[in-house]
Amino acid sequence: MIKSAFLICLASVLVAEDAPERPTARLSLGSFTDSYSDSTGTWKGWSLAGEWFRDEHGPWSLSAVGTQRPEGKGTMFTVAKDHSFGESSWVWASVGVGTGADFIPTFRGNVDLNLGVSGPWSMGLEAGWNRFRDGSSTLLLQAGPGWLGETWSASVRVQQLRYLPGEFSDTGYLADLRWGANNLRRWHSLRVGWGQGIIDSLQPGGSYSTSTMYGGGGRGRGPGSGGTGTYSVTTTQYDYPKLKEFLISTSSHVPISNRFALRADLAWGQRETQFKVWSASLQTLITF
Repeated sequence: MIKSAFLICLASVLVAEDAPERPTARLSLGSFTDSYSDSTGTWKGWSLAGEWFRDEHGPWSLSAVGTQRPEGKGTMFTVAKDHSFGESSWVWASVGVGTGADFIPTFRGNVDLNLGVSGPWSMGLEAGWNRFRDGSSTLLLQAGPGWLGETWSASVRVQQLRYLPGEFSDTGYLADLRWGANNLRRWHSLRVGWGQGIIDSLQPGGSYSTSTMYGGGGRGRGPGSGGTGTYSVTTTQYDYPKLKEFLISTSSHVPISNRFALRADLAWGQRETQFKVWSASLQTLITF
């Protein structure tokens, strides 16, 4: 999995073909794996998602993500809507429900808002909430500036992850750089995160790599320029010491023809001396 994802990321820099400008729908089927250097072992899973391009403002999407860990299996079902209302203003909202193992949230909600400020500059605000079966929950808040050019885009955000009930929280920082303005065409992104709570917060559906068909790594424009997806957090122990974390990930979207495309994601993270994690995902996308 990791080798295949790396080869696709490398090949996508050299060659790719354009996708249609205004599709009707798009389907995605993929798998992911996370490998830890300690006794945590290996996590793996699958993803199935679909987008419906009803108008030029942005698609509706449905997704199912199944995750298998040593402690059990679970599935997350999510519905989301992407809506753009200006050259650099958009909102992405989603709600989801989970079934199976306790590490899957029973309910998850997310809103990601980007407001154009002046020229290519914008301000990003995001809030996400996860509730688990034992009554605990997590609240994720992000804020920071963004820049959107014709081909390149970048953003920096401060993130706070709050563990409820209680008054425990982690603060981290995220920086995104992306090449490619449209999610249906070729694009590449790079994300770097550091601080506390970074590794746990960047697990969409159970993987440190993405398990949705959204762009990530900066905002695209035009049809299919979806948001960064919804993050689930599985931490339930709150009295741990503050540990420094670092995470770097890259994503590449490669149109093979007018209908078919591949997406590969790679990530590497470290939590001080506790462990390291390697993550990869690979998706096949079909456009109609």
